[in-house]
Order: sequence, then C-alpha cells, then structure tokens
Amino acid sequence: MSNAQDDRHSRLVQAIGKRTVGYLRSELGIPVQRATVHMQDVKRMQLQHLTSILSVEADIRMLIAFSFDRELTERVFTASTEGLEIADDEQEMMREETVAELINIIVGNAMGDLAAKGTVIPISPPIIISEAKNITRSKGATFYTLDIVTESGMLSIHFIGPKELFDLNLDYVEKL
Repeated sequence: MSNAQDDRHSRLVQAIGKRTVGYLRSELGIPVQRATVHMQDVKRMQLQHLTSILSVEADIRMLIAFSFDRELTERVFTASTEGLEIADDEQEMMREETVAELINIIVGNAMGDLAAKGTVIPISPPIIISEAKNITRSKGATFYTLDIVTESGMLSIHFIGPKELFDLNLDYVEKL
C-alpha cells in the first residue's frame, strides 16, 4: 500500500474516531475510557451484538461498520430515546434505528471534515446486522479497526476495503 493511501486511511480513521468520541461524550453523556487504533495486520474482525454498516464513496471506497456490544447498545438506545415512550413491541426496531442514525450523523460529519471545500463525499444509507460473527481477512482485503472502550461497554469501528470485495452483510462477494 502506498504512503498516500496509508495517509488517507489514517485521516479517515482519525476523523471518524474524533467524531465518535465527541458524540458519545457530548451528545449521549457516555464517558470514553480509551480509543485504540489497529492500522496494520488486522487479520480478523469480530462483529458484536449490533452492527451498523455503510459505504463511503470518496477517494477511498470503503465499508465502515460500527459494531456495538450489548451493554453499549442499550446505553446508546436509552440515552438517545430519553423521554420518549416506545411500545415494547417496537423497542428492538428502535434500537436498530438508533444505531443506524448514530452512524449517519458521525460519518456524515466526519466526511464533512475531510471533504475539500465544495466537495460532497457520498455515503450509503446504513444497514444493520444483528448477529455476532467473525470475518477473516483474505482476497486482498484491508481491515483497520478502532476500538472505543466506554464505561458502558465497547464499540469497534471497522474500516473494510476495498468495498467491492464485500456485500453489505460483510460477506465476501464471489467473482464469476
């Protein structure tokens, strides 16, 4: 990988990390204990309880997956819906929508930070995976991970590329 590409990846990870930590602290009142970046040699990704995924169509075409453990999912949901009455049969759907909206806000703002003046970086609508699973790196894929540990659980943000190798469920696409 070239130094220019490494720099673009690093700037993307830093921008999203900064926006995520800020959002958790300021908007949701969730203290962050530490953030750890794994930029090299990530061989396997572990998706947690609830994962929201979108694609970025910038000079680096990647999938970005925010993967929340169960405890942090609940804390984000509670903080985001404070004061709202939600029927029991709608709670799980609202948890998923809350996580999808969080990734939209964070990635959208981070892309605004990275875009050259007057440039728009397209992002796809997020999708949700509500299962834990492992993904092993192969076929020329690149994985970067940013782990954010809070007092209410953990969030792993995975940067997966090139996006053409994967579908939005993070399964490898088989080439014909």
